[in-house]
Amino acid sequence: MSMCLLLDLFFRFFYYGLFAWIILSWVQVPTTHPIGQIKVTLDTVFNRLLSPIRRYIPPLRFGGAGIDLSPLILIFGINFLRPYLYVLVCS
Repeated sequence: MSMCLLLDLFFRFFYYGLFAWIILSWVQVPTTHPIGQIKVTLDTVFNRLLSPIRRYIPPLRFGGAGIDLSPLILIFGINFLRPYLYVLVCS
């Protein structure tokens, strides 16, 4: 496999994992359930990546609810850096 394909595969799994983490953050699942174990694993991975963003951009508050924009900003940041990584790796 070429490095370009591996990089593309990494980004694809990263986006799928982030999307799964966002969906699972809306659902209460016990940690003893297999999906709960996946949620705990995704929590440790993505909380580590999102905590620096959350320090600078707090959640938006609408009454009693809050909207966390840090996953969206992470996606924008990775989409911004992705072409530069492809140039470095694939050329």
